Amino acid sequence: MSRKTLDTNSVRDRLGEILDEAHYHGSEFVIQRRGKPLAAIIPYSAYERLDRQRKEAFKVFHEIWEANKGPDPEEVAKIVEQEVEALKRERKRRRKGA
Repeated sequence: MSRKTLDTNSVRDRLGEILDEAHYHGSEFVIQRRGKPLAAIIPYSAYERLDRQRKEAFKVFHEIWEANKGPDPEEVAKIVEQEVEALKRERKRRRKGA
């Protein structure tokens, strides 16, 4: 697999050749205008692989969200804060008693 950088004019002039090279040889192309990347041409098989990976990642995010959507984060924070304060009071009480 090779990666080439082309300007927009080259792409306009050679689009068919570029598409063939991507499809048949697995080449990748970064299209630039004034030295800044605008887009990429990649083989369709690479696009399908990226699309599957993206969908899998979002599936994992969705599963995590579903698993954690129960308690309100602010309520959890309040409970944790109350527990921390209770622990501090207990330590202080123990130090005074010791």
